[in-house]
Amino acid sequence: MTSARDREHRRGSKKESRAMAAEPLGLPGAREDGGERPSLAASPEPRSARVSRALVRFGVVGVLLLTTLLYLPSLRGGYMADDWFHLVALSQLKEIFTDELNLFTLVNSGDQVVAFKHFGLMPWWTSEEMRIAFYRPIPSILYWAEHRLFGPSPAVAHLIGIGWYVFSVYLVSRVLARFFPERSAMHVLAVLIFALDDAHALNIAWIANRNETIGGSLVLLSLLAWLRYREGRGRYHAPLVALAYVGALLSKESALVLPVFVVAHALVFPAREGEPLPAQPAPPGAPPASSTMPSLWSRLRPHLGLILTLGAISVAFIGLYFGFGHGANSVYYINPLRNPELWAEHFFRSGFYHAVILATGVPLHVLSSTPVHDYPLAALALGAVTLGFWLLAYRWLRSDRPLRFFLLTMLAGQAIVTTSFPDPRNLFLPSIGFAYVVTRVVEEALRRAHAAVPGAPRSAPEARQIRGVRAVLGTMVALHLVLAPVLCQVCVYVVNSFEGRYQTLKESLQAEVDYARLPPDGMQVFFLNWHQREMTAVYGLYLREVLPTGVDDYTPWTENPRLSYVDKLYQGLGAERIHYYSLSFVHGDVEATVIGDRTIELQPKQGHFFPTLFEQLYTTDDAFQVGQTFDTGRFKATIVETGEDGTVKRVRFTFPEPLTSPRYRFLVYDGTRFVRAQLAAPAHASR
Repeated sequence: MTSARDREHRRGSKKESRAMAAEPLGLPGAREDGGERPSLAASPEPRSARVSRALVRFGVVGVLLLTTLLYLPSLRGGYMADDWFHLVALSQLKEIFTDELNLFTLVNSGDQVVAFKHFGLMPWWTSEEMRIAFYRPIPSILYWAEHRLFGPSPAVAHLIGIGWYVFSVYLVSRVLARFFPERSAMHVLAVLIFALDDAHALNIAWIANRNETIGGSLVLLSLLAWLRYREGRGRYHAPLVALAYVGALLSKESALVLPVFVVAHALVFPAREGEPLPAQPAPPGAPPASSTMPSLWSRLRPHLGLILTLGAISVAFIGLYFGFGHGANSVYYINPLRNPELWAEHFFRSGFYHAVILATGVPLHVLSSTPVHDYPLAALALGAVTLGFWLLAYRWLRSDRPLRFFLLTMLAGQAIVTTSFPDPRNLFLPSIGFAYVVTRVVEEALRRAHAAVPGAPRSAPEARQIRGVRAVLGTMVALHLVLAPVLCQVCVYVVNSFEGRYQTLKESLQAEVDYARLPPDGMQVFFLNWHQREMTAVYGLYLREVLPTGVDDYTPWTENPRLSYVDKLYQGLGAERIHYYSLSFVHGDVEATVIGDRTIELQPKQGHFFPTLFEQLYTTDDAFQVGQTFDTGRFKATIVETGEDGTVKRVRFTFPEPLTSPRYRFLVYDGTRFVRAQLAAPAHASR
């Protein structure tokens, strides 16, 4: 099939007005091996970018193989963070899964928060209004089946995660094929840019976050069914759009953007290739050609039934989702219904971070919680690259109709992900459109370079233009084909290194606690600081799995149908003879001052308490006040001093037993391991 762009080039200027009046959809009909760009593309594709159909297929297969190889190092990684909660739910507290076929509800009531704080599974500063209660039954069922078939095997889990990602890359190739000319090398490049995008790395390396890839794959299946329906491939594709959409919603909440994708496509591409546009009456005195330009309503009307169906599914899902108590609420996971002011405050902030992540691959916010303030030069440079890229894309591609479609999908994705913290994990769907935009910029740069006559004399402006084009090509290659896969490996390495950090924690405790002789009335371990904030989430569940708890059989509580979930927590966890509590997540030195035989005060030597999103995960943006007290049932924490900006500077901890009690262990990280903190008056440094 000849591409729409090539046909337009052959028509010439005599038929330009007719082509503008009957602009095609940009779809390749029934072809599966390539797509077609709309007629408004700036110019014909360079011949060097046209390859055989078999070579395009070989290129896509090559990308899938490269993607697999890129992430094979993650097989060496283990479990981290939420993975341990899923393991406990599948092996001990099975009703977490069986009640709703869902593993993604960590806490959905104030009673659960109180219980988790009592046993150290959440820190003392956790707000009782904090919620993490997502509803994702499809990935949950898949995790359960995997656990039943293979047991707790992180290597198998990582391999399955790689498989899901490779499958999603294949679906992206099928979607993008409809927006590039048939037999286009640019199609392969777009798929490669998506596959190498480091924003996806944590979705593959972190087992518990596989739901992002599963949900994204189902969104792609729904979108692909819609595109085939628009191509006239059969009416059965219309119900497939709705069915896949339901599956996507039951995998990840961000799938709510799918109806926006459908509406955007219907608006931007109002007719299928070779069909006339929906006509509307021309205004009196208007040129005849304007009678073929459709209104927004006439573009949506042919698909109104399907669009309304998707809308009804969305409304029903949102109503049932929140009606049954699902959803999150914290500074980390912002709920726009519970905290609209905080959501609005973070909308543009996270939008800036997400734009930088897509354009440069650099997750700027991981440098600090306030990177623009702390690293102004880096933020300025990355922001300038991001702004420059989009200005260039607008200048070169403003007539590119698929760009308008993908821009709408990216904006829709941004509106969803700002309900959470700025994070590359949530950019799976927006990165599809971004891969298209990057590829089109590269293609346009190649076209401009191809247009230059080798050896011909050039004026100074022409020479500058050629240098600029080469700079664009070099930057795109460096960022998306060199830096991106390197950052993917960095992410995999960091996740794999959690095994070593967990091992440090485990070995330190084994050296400081005699697990063979735990006191009959129990022991409590208190951490004054931490060596890695990222591993603070549910670290207590990890310790329960790898170190003795004093309980060999939990079934009398976990399988007792007369006990509620909270009662099982109190009786099952209460029977354990050791529990762990973080007095801070401070990453560095803390000053510990003994106030009395049962009281100490902690103060970071640099900075303050709760400086990062890892601490704020447990808060709901309520300001801390001097004199405010948190009672966990095992100790009390009282805010003693705050800064002018409201940051917490000093906290007093009061314990029911003397600090010298044999049931207590106070540990501090000394730079290499956790060691016993020497608590004695007068005030002294803990390290």
